[in-house]
Amino acid sequence: LRVAENPWPDTIQPSLRPAINDYVNGVLSIGDQLRDALCLGMGIDPSHLSDSMFRKTLGDEQEPNFWSMKLVSYPPPDKNTNNNVSDAEYGVGTHADSNFMTMILQDAKNSGLQVQTIDGKWIDVPPTPANVLICNIGELAQIFSGGYLMATPHRVLRPQDSRISLPVFYNPKLDHAMESMVNPEELIWNRQGQNQWLRKENTLMGSVGENSFKSLARSHAEVFN
Repeated sequence: LRVAENPWPDTIQPSLRPAINDYVNGVLSIGDQLRDALCLGMGIDPSHLSDSMFRKTLGDEQEPNFWSMKLVSYPPPDKNTNNNVSDAEYGVGTHADSNFMTMILQDAKNSGLQVQTIDGKWIDVPPTPANVLICNIGELAQIFSGGYLMATPHRVLRPQDSRISLPVFYNPKLDHAMESMVNPEELIWNRQGQNQWLRKENTLMGSVGENSFKSLARSHAEVFN
């Protein structure tokens, strides 16, 4: 797999690259701590994940874990266009992330992020300050936990004013194959039922690369068809 360099706007905004790299490095460190906490909560030695599946990402000669980041701008609806649901109501439709976990720095003033509870209700995630990250569990964490952790269904309503969001998608190594590392019978299950959104015919692939490509191909169907 060949990955091209990220096209940084160094000539017009030279401070962006170092600022983003510093930010991502800090967020990935938080991701490591959250990953270890999830392991401890399920009785798993965190080193079993960190040693075999994950690597330090920035400044490490070893193969890095696979991460990506988006700088997302949600514009307000265009009042001069037809206000159909797809164009006017949703910034991003209902989905669950294909990665291990996603950490999101939200707009401090305008929100639109909603998550779905286990009984199928949609709840708003309020605007959060710059020292707060929102964390969504992804499909790979669902596989790793044997279904004990569930990938978070979420969506983004289009705001009335412009909104900025900075999600960092945290993953194991790109060539790793994730599998369940827990015995479900040894865990205490409080979830009696489930009425959450599930995508029809969605296959959870343990391969980090394949599950990531599945999401990419689904989001850009015209490119890959």
